[in-house]
Amino acid sequence: MNSNTFSLLDEMKSTWGQTFEQLNNSERLWLLSSLVGTMTADATAYYDPNEVDDCITVATERFDELSFSEQLGLAEALINQIKSNLPKR
Repeated sequence: MNSNTFSLLDEMKSTWGQTFEQLNNSERLWLLSSLVGTMTADATAYYDPNEVDDCITVATERFDELSFSEQLGLAEALINQIKSNLPKR
């Protein structure tokens, strides 16, 4: 990779703005969904599918019972907890 090559994040910011402000909410949700799918596609140091209890599946099957606002709050809470539990560098 040469020094003139932009990273994916650089390209995304160049295309959609520094805070992705040029995306609409449907595009943001689609990107988020795709990103989480990528993050859980394979076992990694951050994700082990064998550590997922069956009761989690039951809860996910009921997500449609939550309002959109509740879904956003849940996503935010989970992301914040994941970030706070990452190993210190």
